[in-house]
Amino acid sequence: MAHIGRTGGTAVAPQASGDPAARERMLRVLIIEDSPIVRERLIALIDQRHLPIRVAAVADGLQAVLRFEKLCPDAVVLDVELPGLNGFDLLAQFKLQRPDRVVIMLTTYAYPEFRENAMRLGADYFFDKAMEFERVTEVLSALVATHPPPS
Repeated sequence: MAHIGRTGGTAVAPQASGDPAARERMLRVLIIEDSPIVRERLIALIDQRHLPIRVAAVADGLQAVLRFEKLCPDAVVLDVELPGLNGFDLLAQFKLQRPDRVVIMLTTYAYPEFRENAMRLGADYFFDKAMEFERVTEVLSALVATHPPPS
């Protein structure tokens, strides 16, 4: 697994990295999180589940916009508080561009008004980092199970 540093990068599940056809069938996930510890923990959880997921990770909102456009992810794991653009601004932009993409908000700011705002803007899930961290991989596992191969 590739190490994801402060500025982000891409990691590919080892079992599919050598097969181009398998890589095409992999779920593409963009993690947008300014904490390197949280980014690395999310990637480790995905790796532990042996999920066929291609992960890209970035640390700020401006990098997120560029990577979203380039990667065209199937799902996004998005923090609320970020340098550059905040998570709510990114959520609104991503849902405007690609409303079918799954967005999972993962935050330490799990206030009811933040949850309501996220859902109003189109978030599919809203999880508290302190209480629901591992639910992210549960959602990604379910997405993998329903992710059709490209046509």
